Amino acid sequence: MKNPEDLHEGSIVNYTPYEGAAPYNGIVKRHSDDIDKVFVVYHCGGDWENYKDYTAALSPVSNLELGWV
Repeated sequence: MKNPEDLHEGSIVNYTPYEGAAPYNGIVKRHSDDIDKVFVVYHCGGDWENYKDYTAALSPVSNLELGWV
């Protein structure tokens, strides 16, 4: 993703840690102080409606794409 401003709380994203890796589904929980990173919830047991109740991982925007595969 080129523009971090396209991401907001609740954005559905795919995270690919490196080229050729399988992507992870996630939802943006919040922005970080670093404009190039956001906090994303990846594993919530399919409980996506309550993603705010789960721990988020700091993720580089450059590895994120909008939408799920």
